[in-house]
Amino acid sequence: MTSIPSSEASRAAGDSRLAARLKRSYSLIQAIGVLAILVVIMQVSNERFLSPINIGNLLGQMTVMLIVAAGMTIVMISGEFDVAVGSVVGLSAAVAGWLMVRWIPSGTTGQQELWIILVAILAALCVGPFFGLIAGLIVTKARIPSFIVTLGTLMMGRSLTLVVTQGQPIPDMPETVKALGQGRWVNLPLPVNVPAAANSGSLSDLIVWLPIQNIVWVALLVYIVGWFVLERTTFGKRVYAVGSNRTVALLSGIRADRIKIYCLMIVGFTASLGGIVSLARLGAVSPNTGEGLEFEVIAAVVIGGTSLSGGQGKILRTIIGVIIIALTRNFLNLARIEIFWQGFATGTIILAAVLLEALQRRISTRG
Repeated sequence: MTSIPSSEASRAAGDSRLAARLKRSYSLIQAIGVLAILVVIMQVSNERFLSPINIGNLLGQMTVMLIVAAGMTIVMISGEFDVAVGSVVGLSAAVAGWLMVRWIPSGTTGQQELWIILVAILAALCVGPFFGLIAGLIVTKARIPSFIVTLGTLMMGRSLTLVVTQGQPIPDMPETVKALGQGRWVNLPLPVNVPAAANSGSLSDLIVWLPIQNIVWVALLVYIVGWFVLERTTFGKRVYAVGSNRTVALLSGIRADRIKIYCLMIVGFTASLGGIVSLARLGAVSPNTGEGLEFEVIAAVVIGGTSLSGGQGKILRTIIGVIIIALTRNFLNLARIEIFWQGFATGTIILAAVLLEALQRRISTRG
């Protein structure tokens, strides 16, 4: 029997590991490629696209989607969906806004106002986990698909939002709330203004200050926590296990139903947090806040490489998907294309993402 030299065996093992790594990174490479193409096209079409002001505005606009998409990534890795996140965003914003307007009379001192705002935010943060708990119990106990269950909670949440707001905007949020959402703690220096520095000969002209709203740092914190939970905790490993194969997870001693309930509560929490961020950023609540957000969020998560069938995905890659959706929407606004076409563009992106995932799955199966 002919033996294989150890050097050849190790080389073959290294090649197989490289191939596996490339296969896992295929969706990431796709997303980065699409993102790069979009940026080039949009900058060529509109020179204002990469201006610091537009980028700062873009970051603020996509913050709510970023936060909600983090929770959606976790629940989709577990093998479930939550299409109620948009209505939960709206209901949470409505609850917080209604409580602030009703509980903060004129003449309230700064410290009293701060406590009332804190209580209103905490109450609103309970909305999403409560909806997630209800959906999770029905999904796991009645064995009804999460898409159907959360479709019901979507309608419930949207109806309750109209009840709370009475179908009218709730304006005039406290200045403290507006400052949190619209203010800027720090601006980010970017050494990108090469032409100006070359003309003046001064290094100070090289720096362009990018305005970063406070809420962007909230989204960053959400992703840091989400990454740590998925990649560095036992719970995260169990989420992947349940999404990959529920039966095997059960045989391994994992309480799959409990994991799914927790995941649905987590995405509910991120939706509530997104609602509060939306309230702070806009300084008001609209009856249709969050409407249609669920489709953009799911599209962003899929573009980021999370599998529709569960068990695969990385939360940091979701950021790329969110940026692609936000860039498309921002470009349509800059190009002054009617808002009615934005839904068409989002739907096209969703179909493209699903088709790409199906193609990738077929290629990996053949491989």
